[in-house]
Parts: sequence; C-alpha cells; structure tokens
Amino acid sequence: MTIHTSQLTRAFGTQNVLNGVDLDLGPGIHGLLGRNGVGKSTLLRIIAGQLKPTSGTVEVFGQRPFDNARVMDRTCLTGVDTAYPGSWSGADVIKGARLRYRPWDQQLADALTADFAMDQALETRYGKLSRGQRAMVAIVIGLAAGTDLLLLDEPYVGLDTHNTDVFYRHLLAQAGTGRTIVMATHHIEDAAKVLDTAVVLGREGTVAKQCAPEDADAFAVAGGELLPIDDATRHARPARFDDLIEHYLEVY
Repeated sequence: MTIHTSQLTRAFGTQNVLNGVDLDLGPGIHGLLGRNGVGKSTLLRIIAGQLKPTSGTVEVFGQRPFDNARVMDRTCLTGVDTAYPGSWSGADVIKGARLRYRPWDQQLADALTADFAMDQALETRYGKLSRGQRAMVAIVIGLAAGTDLLLLDEPYVGLDTHNTDVFYRHLLAQAGTGRTIVMATHHIEDAAKVLDTAVVLGREGTVAKQCAPEDADAFAVAGGELLPIDDATRHARPARFDDLIEHYLEVY
C-alpha cells in the first residue's frame, strides 16, 4: 500500500479542515473529489510531507512523510498553483525538476512540450505565465518526474480543450506503470474515463465514499436519479462512473 491514513486530522487554528480521514491507496490512478474548501489540497500536502497532521496517522511507503527525504524523493506534488520561482523561465523550472527527480523521463518531457506546443511558455518567466501555461509546466513536471507517487492538484486548470485532451491521453498512458497517482479534480466526466478509483472527500472533512468504475454496474439512471437496478429500473439507462461520482458529491 502506497498511502495509508487513519483518523487523520488537520486543524488551522480552531478550525478542523480534515476530521478523521481513513484512506488506503496503492498503484493506479485515483481521483480526489469534493466541494471547494473540504481539504483536498491540505490532504495532498500532508501526504507529500509538506504539512504535519494535527493528529492521527499518515504513512507513505510505510513511513511518516513529513520532512522525510526518503519519502519526498519518491513523491512529486505539483499543480497550477505550485509556487515555482517566478523569475525562472518555464524551461528553467522544468530543468530544475529534471535535476530534482532521479527517475526523470526526458523523452516523455520532450513529447509533452511538443504536444502542448510550449515554445512561448518555455521562454517566458514563470511569474508571467498564464494559468494554462503554468498548468502545462506542472503536467510536464508531474508526469516526467517518474516518481513512485504523483500528487496532482487540479493540474488542468486553464487548459483549452486540445491541451486538456493531451493531458488525459498522457495521464492514461501512466496506467499500469506501477505508479500511484492521486489527482484532485473537478473534471468529473473527463477524469472518470481514466480513474481506477474515486475518493469523495465530504463536507465534514472525512472520506465519505471510495468507489470504482465497476460499482456503477449496480445502478441505473431513471428520471435523473441514481437508483439500484431492480425490476422497476432495469430498462433505465445504465449508470456511468461519472454518474456515480456526481451522486456521491451531491449527497456528501
């Protein structure tokens, strides 16, 4: 198991953001979903070793991750809002990541920059890049880093339709590589096509539901509602994985 948490809490002042998170994730592509403010980014930062939990247990590769070089060397956390040096060019930021991560895949990095047509972004200072350009830099770093654990915090924000397709195509190519990839996302319909599981973080700061695509086989969509398949619903449209995720997000 790559990630294990038990009764994990994190408070900021007197406010609990995470409140008893129980989670086990192994290799595969996992979605982390939930409403704004439920603690998705906080959870990713704890798993990445950047934040200490207030209480409870978190283990990554069987070790406590906070400020643990052995864990952090095998982990990459990136996203559109990652604070890379603003005075560096996009190319410099990617070069820094190449030097940081030993399993770096330069062939994949080159393919991504070509598919994203990143010539302008590579030459421009990171602090001057648009959100879409920052997203492309983050995706190149995350996928090419080659780390055993990849944490993506809404990496697609600002991408146009073409570049969103580029991202998901390359993300899907990571399936079966043995990497554990956790992606905080609001792109439910697109993400559902590549996810092995979806983790729904509820408004109470706990894992409200964890589901997989095969779980949708037990449900049908009738009258806009998600209902268990029985004699009354067997002729309704079969539920899709994104239907199931949307349902749990509404409930929790």
